[in-house]
Amino acid sequence: MNTPLSKEMLFTYFSGQATVLQKQLIEEWLGEPGNAERYFEWLQEWENSHPQFLPDVEVAFKSAQAMLEKSSDNDDEVATAVTASRSLPWRNWLRIAAAILVMMGAGGYYYRDAILYRHYRTGYAESRTVLLADGSRISLLPNSDLKLLRWGFGSIGRDVYLTGEAGFVVTHQVDHQPFTVHTPDQGKVTVLGTEFFVYTRKKGTQVVLSKGKVQISSPEMAAPLDMKPGEKASVATDGKIAIQPLTIPELKDPAVWQEHHFHFDHTSLADASRELNAVFGLEIVVTDPALAARQVTGTFKARQADELLSVLSEMLEMRVQVGDDQVLLIPDSTDTN
Repeated sequence: MNTPLSKEMLFTYFSGQATVLQKQLIEEWLGEPGNAERYFEWLQEWENSHPQFLPDVEVAFKSAQAMLEKSSDNDDEVATAVTASRSLPWRNWLRIAAAILVMMGAGGYYYRDAILYRHYRTGYAESRTVLLADGSRISLLPNSDLKLLRWGFGSIGRDVYLTGEAGFVVTHQVDHQPFTVHTPDQGKVTVLGTEFFVYTRKKGTQVVLSKGKVQISSPEMAAPLDMKPGEKASVATDGKIAIQPLTIPELKDPAVWQEHHFHFDHTSLADASRELNAVFGLEIVVTDPALAARQVTGTFKARQADELLSVLSEMLEMRVQVGDDQVLLIPDSTDTN
């Protein structure tokens, strides 16, 4: 049952005039899934309408961020405030809380996202395993981003936000708390305890279920659809969901379905790179016009971009250079020194 709560009651609380009963109602309301985001939206609205001083938001953000990063050095794979709090003196946490309140009132969405959520990111050809506080394990594949609450994960909900590809082994909770994966196309994959894989790129989202049961939804569907083990769901860019059984090869080798098929017929490297960008979420840049015009013909399978780029580098006599935010394709004859 969702506890009703008005904006006016929260504004009274923010001003320090709430009664004991009102504080209790707010605490119960915050304990329900989905209310934390609304809480901070109304806090920001109240702060904007009740300015107390003009803070240096940039300095506050950098200070808080440095404290948060320091607190995460020894438990980088566990995203929970409970663990992090053991490594910081309480006075530091008071300073962090003060900085957060400053940024919530004046920093806008960017600071709110950076403070409220923790990101796990992987680069080109990089994978990472993330162990969450509830015991769930996430295998993050290259060029992917996983976002979840920095504080309160497991207590006010188990929601994560994925861009890219990841495998999930979700731990069942005694209170049957669901675990929800949000995708950039506004879709949701909701589970209780199971093993599944989520692929979400510009061309759409796919979900493969190995064990347990999940529900998959999109804004265009009137009701969520149930998936059974051994099934694959595809969410098109228009939001329509199609569920079908895995093929025999996919059942024998669960990783086979992750293979991406590319068919090039006298396709320029520039056009092939754009297709790789869309599929793998990369920013591939061909540095030389002559190289960009070279053509590729053939059918290729690749689970990750580096597999296909390695083949293309041999075919077209080029080198792959990985930058901070780009993958550069350079002719072998180019001198980069």
